[in-house]
Amino acid sequence: MGYNHRHGAILVVVLVCLMVAAAIFVCVVRQVGMSRQAGQTSHRSVQAGWLAEAGAERAAARLAASAAYAGEIWHIPAAELRGTDTAEVRIKAERLAGRAGRWRIRVEADYPTAPELRCRRVKEIVIDREQIATPKAAAASS
Repeated sequence: MGYNHRHGAILVVVLVCLMVAAAIFVCVVRQVGMSRQAGQTSHRSVQAGWLAEAGAERAAARLAASAAYAGEIWHIPAAELRGTDTAEVRIKAERLAGRAGRWRIRVEADYPTAPELRCRRVKEIVIDREQIATPKAAAASS
């Protein structure tokens, strides 16, 4: 009789240990998943920030070439970003009233474009069109 009780007690201890190990495993897997998701969100946010910066530079260059530039929607394929996600950058350029040559540029960058994963970064700058160095002017001054 003592032999069966000992086996029963060992079986209970083993089952409890397996349950504890399984609970720890589930917690670790969940933590790894959350860390991975946080890393991906951070990556998308940084990428969207760089795209907003690139959009502002693109707008300044287009504005230097033509005062008629009012903005655009710039679609960037995944291959250009060396990834699997596309991006969209919306640029709006408007002349400021009462300030000759001053322009406000507003850029909204979405990366990726999929709504459930999208990170949006917004950049707004005010520039003087006359102070923008055009490629021809920069080459002539070198």
